[in-house]
Amino acid sequence: MSDETPAEGKEDAPKKRKTLEPEKVRAEAIAAAVAGAIALPLIVVLALALKDAVVRADEAPLRSLVGDERYEQLVAGEGGFPHYLGQERLAPDFTLETADGGTWRMEDQRGKVVIMNFWSITCPPCIEEMPSLELLAHMAEEWDDVEVVAVSTDEGPEAVAEVVPENARLTHLFDPDKSVVKEMFGTELYPETWIIDPRGVVRFRYDGARDWSSPLILDLVEQFR
Repeated sequence: MSDETPAEGKEDAPKKRKTLEPEKVRAEAIAAAVAGAIALPLIVVLALALKDAVVRADEAPLRSLVGDERYEQLVAGEGGFPHYLGQERLAPDFTLETADGGTWRMEDQRGKVVIMNFWSITCPPCIEEMPSLELLAHMAEEWDDVEVVAVSTDEGPEAVAEVVPENARLTHLFDPDKSVVKEMFGTELYPETWIIDPRGVVRFRYDGARDWSSPLILDLVEQFR
């Protein structure tokens, strides 16, 4: 008797494990299915939230510049005034004289972001924002793909000498007959600033004066690089 009892005990134990293992597998499968059913919607929600956060981050500089209401109008394709936002309009090609007697051509700037300001010495807001454009041009020297230019409708360098510093980093162009400013770009009110992307596409126009050296502007320029 004592010899058979251990043998019987050894036979019973494997049988018990065989009956429990399928139940355990089914339980684990059900638990995994339930966990997946709960987790999948959460993953989807988190992915959508992350995507929305990225979009919002990209939109933030423009929304801050023009306001949420005007931004939504511009995205919806509503034109008018103020400001412009787009991706289809090519900047017209033109050549203007620089302050040192050279020439500057828009077509030659392909591959660069061009920040182009239209102004006049008779415009107080233009003069007010000019130092910030000069500072932006200075900061842009760290990039090799950003060009900051100011197009004056005044007669030439002598007419703006009291505003433009010697050895200015900002590239100054002159359009006294307004063949570019008014006839090509349709500008009548100053200041007005255009941002043109490396493909030569007009991406943004800001109507009015502002601080062009602020972190907000640097973030915007970075988006278009």
